[in-house]
Amino acid sequence: MNTCAAAIHALAAAGTTTGAAAANPAAGILDSFGVSWPTFAASLANFGIVALVLYYFAFRPLLKTLDARNEKIAEGLRFSDEMKAQLADAQKQYEARLDAAAVESAGILRDAAERAKVVSEKAEQDAIAKANGILERAGVQLAQDREKMLAELRGEVAKLVVQTTAKLLSRELTDAEKLRFNTAATNELAQV
Repeated sequence: MNTCAAAIHALAAAGTTTGAAAANPAAGILDSFGVSWPTFAASLANFGIVALVLYYFAFRPLLKTLDARNEKIAEGLRFSDEMKAQLADAQKQYEARLDAAAVESAGILRDAAERAKVVSEKAEQDAIAKANGILERAGVQLAQDREKMLAELRGEVAKLVVQTTAKLLSRELTDAEKLRFNTAATNELAQV
């Protein structure tokens, strides 16, 4: 850096002449304020070197860091937007599944009600069939009991007829007469 500064001073010294200051009024003004061209040129060169060093070693890495940070922030915002979209999609899917489940449960309830109605009707028909079966068996049993009672009654009446006839006639009837009276009495009772 010393060689650069020395070279700048040498150039500035070579370019400054008292005749040039007289020919250039701006140079005269600078001289009146105490500005010397060699010092000004050296300061300008030092400022340029410092500016370049700061730009390459301070501002450029700082700008890269800021750009990287801005990119991360933008990426975070994009991720946030994507997550919001995914959340909205998940919410829609949840609502669609909930609606489908409601429709399915309504169908299941409807099917269960229909099955219950069918089962109820079948149970009612079974109960009616059982009741009819019981009534039919009771009717058959009643008819059998009636026939049995009538048969017993006929036998008893026939015995009574024979006994009454025997008493009326005051004699013992033969087997053929007993049979004839029993048959006549049974036929009479059968017509009743």
